[in-house]
Amino acid sequence: MFVSFLIIAHAPYLRRAGRQPTGEEPLHELIAQGLIPLLDLLGDLQTTGLQPRVAAACSPLLVEQLADPVVQKHFMLWMDERLERRNEDLRLFDEEENRHGSYLARFYLEWSHQALRSFTNRYNRNLAQRLRELVVARVIEPLAGAATHAYLPLLGREESVRAQIEHGVLHTARTLGRPEGMWLPGDGWRPGIEGAISDVGVRYVVVDPSSFPPDVEPGPVLVEGRRLAAITPDESLAQHIWTPELGYVGDPLYRDPSDPGGYHAIGMSAPQPYDPYHALRRAQEHASHFVSMLVAESERRAPGDLVLVPLDAALIGTTWFEGPTWLQAVLTLCATHPALTLTTPGEYLRAQRPRQRVSLRGGSWGEDGHSIWQGPETEGYWRAIHAAEETMVHAADEFPSAEADQERALNQAARELMLAQTSDWPEALVATGLATEQHERWQIYLDRFDQLIAIARMDHIGPTDRFLLDQLEELDGPFPNLNYRIFAP
Repeated sequence: MFVSFLIIAHAPYLRRAGRQPTGEEPLHELIAQGLIPLLDLLGDLQTTGLQPRVAAACSPLLVEQLADPVVQKHFMLWMDERLERRNEDLRLFDEEENRHGSYLARFYLEWSHQALRSFTNRYNRNLAQRLRELVVARVIEPLAGAATHAYLPLLGREESVRAQIEHGVLHTARTLGRPEGMWLPGDGWRPGIEGAISDVGVRYVVVDPSSFPPDVEPGPVLVEGRRLAAITPDESLAQHIWTPELGYVGDPLYRDPSDPGGYHAIGMSAPQPYDPYHALRRAQEHASHFVSMLVAESERRAPGDLVLVPLDAALIGTTWFEGPTWLQAVLTLCATHPALTLTTPGEYLRAQRPRQRVSLRGGSWGEDGHSIWQGPETEGYWRAIHAAEETMVHAADEFPSAEADQERALNQAARELMLAQTSDWPEALVATGLATEQHERWQIYLDRFDQLIAIARMDHIGPTDRFLLDQLEELDGPFPNLNYRIFAP
């Protein structure tokens, strides 16, 4: 049986978003606890000669930030502060003669120093470049994503859908390498998206299982009317990874993700002291269990079947601290087991052409209108987004030949709109009701969008407006090659 692991990594645009508790912290945590350990383990396995093969869907918005010198500098400052806190913890524990606390503080100090060494010495601070090197080495197969991780089924204009898809594929091709496949946020699908995906030369797309008709046999299919394959992840296997109630991440030996210091295990009742030695050994046991399930699955399936296992980098390493140890053991065991063959979706489809052709249905966003992206809490958000989309399309149609500062203003307006379309904002609104910081962020993007459209429509752009344009291009500057004409009807 063929096994493919799909690593999903994303962070909203947090560059210059400020410091703790709600600013750049999630991005720095993802880099330190998720991405650096992941790149370390893939490089280490490559050095051993195992040649691990994984697929990776890193959102263009995340890759853009990983290559940004400002983000790199702020991450170094954040790590320095973390090391200072750990040193202070160690001093206090030593004074209190708290042996277990001192042991943990020393463990975290060494772990943080190792992460910092990898970031500076091994990867020269540029994780995006390291991802590209692993693509060139055929360790990683890159998948494209929507440019700003927008949830495509709920966008209001097809021009927005095409802009997100086309620029997402273009950015991935320029930064990591030509993508054969595409992963959509939430595996979200609605009929009509297949045209935009096929037009940019993508060969396969990962969709939610609910998009497949119920009578379709397991495995990749061809999308009706297109030269495009569709693959669904194996949710039954993935539940063992991401479900605390049923899966590994809720094990009482693992570090409690709600404890910011990392000094307590999850525990069954009262919090227990965390011990990384026992927790990391448990991660290896869970890796053996997961591979045994893969082997059992291979006995029930045809030899040429494919199992796609999604792994979220926000979970592996960030929430589940022991996740990278688990993944390294899983990849090692899969690479050496005679019943299993590690592959990537693109590599598999080159050898095994799908036989079934189906029409995909809308999936993951809920026919009842409720999902993690849509509910009563997000009505104002989607109404504002759809209105801005209409304005952007009309502006692109009104000024097809803009030049100089007018073109700059329209390009930046398109950039602000796409940042406002990031799916993290409605997800946060549904999850927390009134998420003040998240609400302010997408609203700020739309306010800037309105300002820029007004500037673009001026007969003469003066020094004050040009200064504002300079500021916004520096503040919200991902995708420097974005052109507003991508929104033209």
